[in-house]
Amino acid sequence: MGRGQRIRYRILQTAVVLSVFIIIGFWALSAWIRVPEIPDFTGGGGNPGGSGTLPSREDSSQAGDGVSFDGAEVPDIVRSGRKEGIYTFLLCGKDVVSGSTDTMLLLSYDTKAKTIMGLNLPRDTMMNVSTTSKRLNAIYSNNRGRDKETQLENGMAALKKQVAKLTGITPDFYVMVEWEAIGSLVDALGGVEFEVPFDMNYDDPVQNLHIHQKAGLRTLTGRDAMEVIRHRKNNDGSHSNGDVGRLKIQQDFLKAVAKKCLQPATFLKVPELAKIFTENVETDLTIGNILAFAQLAYGMDPEKDVSFQTAPIASSFIYWRNGAAMVTLDGTGILEIVNNGMNPYLRDIRASDLQLVYRNSNGSFGVTNAALADANMGRVPPAAQPKPDPEPGEEDPEDPDPSGSGSQPGTEVPEGPDTGTEPNVPGDEEPGNDPGNGGEPGTGTEPPDTGGDTQAPGETDPPPLVTIDPSQVLPDPSSQDIPPTPEPDPGPPSQDIRAAA
Repeated sequence: MGRGQRIRYRILQTAVVLSVFIIIGFWALSAWIRVPEIPDFTGGGGNPGGSGTLPSREDSSQAGDGVSFDGAEVPDIVRSGRKEGIYTFLLCGKDVVSGSTDTMLLLSYDTKAKTIMGLNLPRDTMMNVSTTSKRLNAIYSNNRGRDKETQLENGMAALKKQVAKLTGITPDFYVMVEWEAIGSLVDALGGVEFEVPFDMNYDDPVQNLHIHQKAGLRTLTGRDAMEVIRHRKNNDGSHSNGDVGRLKIQQDFLKAVAKKCLQPATFLKVPELAKIFTENVETDLTIGNILAFAQLAYGMDPEKDVSFQTAPIASSFIYWRNGAAMVTLDGTGILEIVNNGMNPYLRDIRASDLQLVYRNSNGSFGVTNAALADANMGRVPPAAQPKPDPEPGEEDPEDPDPSGSGSQPGTEVPEGPDTGTEPNVPGDEEPGNDPGNGGEPGTGTEPPDTGGDTQAPGETDPPPLVTIDPSQVLPDPSSQDIPPTPEPDPGPPSQDIRAAA
């Protein structure tokens, strides 16, 4: 073999070895960068590809993937099977001070149609639970338990279950983000272009929270972004739209982030983003799963293919037993949203798939398709005690609402979810609540229920119980007509707090 032949032979050998390494590397990346199997909440194993019919109730008695249902009863909608290529996620923003999930966003990602739809669930949504704190944002922290190794799994399993009751959709995966990480992610992206809707000026020295942002289209730094998404009102009282107003700003900001993430230059920053992500985000997805979903998003237009909505509110009020600002949700509106592009199941989600708390005209509560977990919710609030009129020109020092806006405990709040009790932002504590003094550890919510019938302030005798018939449920709607939530019988007129007042 001549010298030239030996050189060509060695070049060929080198090329073959490199080709083998490239093939192995490509195979390894393909095995690592892949979409996850969809969890099978019937306990029958994973559901790859996101399609097919799941086992019948007789074939599965327990739920898997960290989620358990009452009496090991898997929801019928889950058993109908899955549409191909649709994945659902629960994205939560956690407050590191209280441990509550003050942002909860249900996402549905259709990888075939290349659309992402999100449904924000108000944190003040009243839930059918036995604990004193009935807000949706307390579900995670109240169910974590004391074992640090299992707190995340326990809390998210409980929250997924409650989200399923509100929407009919049991989220496949979760992503838990601490608020402090948002700024780091934005800085790693090189800033995010966002149109600040109005001048934001708010100062809270107690929290060392200072928000000062000018209106207009700007490239926000991480610090700017943190201020914008935490804003809920100005110092002068303007733009005080409460939690719902803040959710709208957060939705618009998420669309801006999606637009930046889908730019080709962002893929060059994947290593830095992955490092920040793994240090500040808790999820049951792998980095390979996330990269696979990112690949499937190629060609998506965030302006028309990414959309967010907030769950429609039925009523807003102050819960008379603990003075907490609460809301209930409109079932008809939720069904319209989830069945219009979010539903991952083979049949439409029906009213019978939901368990929604509703408020009676007499101030008591009921729940659709279930019995009340806390009998106190079925009680009629006590009538307000009459007080002597103040002297002319003299204000009543005990009247917390001299303007007559009507935001007294147990009464309807007339202007949406901003109830006069300011919703918390990360770092806020519940009014009148000391999380380190008898409350649930790390929750920043009301103290745990002791099981007794605690009287409300000013109450002398326990109010009478109102019988709530659990068989009064929402009927399944037809495909064309979804009836509104029925208004249960308020009981005898003498029990109606409006008449008593």
